[in-house]
Amino acid sequence: MDEQFYAFANVRDMQSERLRTLEALLDAGTIQHLEQRGVRRGWRCLEVGAGGGSIAAWLAARVAPEGSVVATDLDTTVLEALAHPGVEVRAHDVLVDELPEAEFDLVHMRLLLAWLADRELGLRRLIAALKPGGWLVAEEMDFISVAPDPRMDADAAWTFTRVAQAHNAVLAERNGFDHSYGRRLVGDLTDAGLAEIGCEGRSSMWQGAGPGGAIWRLTLEQLREPLITSGRVTAKEVDEVIALSGDPRFRVQSPITMAAWGRRPDVAATATSPGS
Repeated sequence: MDEQFYAFANVRDMQSERLRTLEALLDAGTIQHLEQRGVRRGWRCLEVGAGGGSIAAWLAARVAPEGSVVATDLDTTVLEALAHPGVEVRAHDVLVDELPEAEFDLVHMRLLLAWLADRELGLRRLIAALKPGGWLVAEEMDFISVAPDPRMDADAAWTFTRVAQAHNAVLAERNGFDHSYGRRLVGDLTDAGLAEIGCEGRSSMWQGAGPGGAIWRLTLEQLREPLITSGRVTAKEVDEVIALSGDPRFRVQSPITMAAWGRRPDVAATATSPGS
C-alpha cells in the first residue's frame, strides 16, 4: 500500500516517534493476545505491516532458537533499524506481492486491514500463507468510542470533537481508511472461513502530555494541511487541539482496539472427523 492508501509515510522523521508511541500504547494488549494463542519456540511467524518492529522482535525472542519471523511493510525505513536476529525484513504489498503458501504458524497484523483497498483479497492471501491449524490474529481500531472527558472545558471538548471527526473524514476521502472497521473485523474473519474465532476490544482514557496525547499530536501534525484544505476545520482549531495534546487536563477516550483471531481449518482433520 502506498501513500494513496496510507497517510503516514515511514520516511518522515516524526513517523518513527509515532510508531514508538503506538507501540507504547498497544504492545501490552497485543502481546497478551499472542500469548493466549500459544506462540512458542519453533514457530514460523509472519508480522504484516510491522511498523517499528517491536512485535516482530517479541515474536523472534518467543520462537527462538528454532523459530523465525518474517516482518513486512510497504516502506521498511523504520523497520530496518531493528536489526534483530531471527527477524527477516521484507518490503511487501499484501495486495500485490506473493507470499509462500501454508508456511506460517502465525500471521499477525495491527492497524493494517482498515487501510486496504480490498480487505477481502488481503485476508484471503494472508490466510493462504498459514499452515492448516495456524492462527491469524488481527487488530484494528474503531473510532466510535472517541469522546472527551465531560469534565473538560466545553469549548475545548467541542473543538477536539470537530477535529477528530474531520480526521476521520479526511483519512476516508484521501486514503480509503475505514474508521469504523474494528466492529467489522470479526465478521470478516468469519466470512473468510476461519475456525475457533474470538474477539476482544480494549479502550482507555488517553491523557495530554502522555502517550495518548502524543499520538493525537503526531497524527494531527502530519495531517494538518489536508485537514485545513478540506474546509472542515480551521488552522486555529487544529492548532488548538495539537496544543491541548500536551496539557495533562486533556483526557479523551481512546479508539477501541479490536483484536480478532481464528485458525485456518485443518482440512485433513476435518475430512477424517466423525460424520464427515
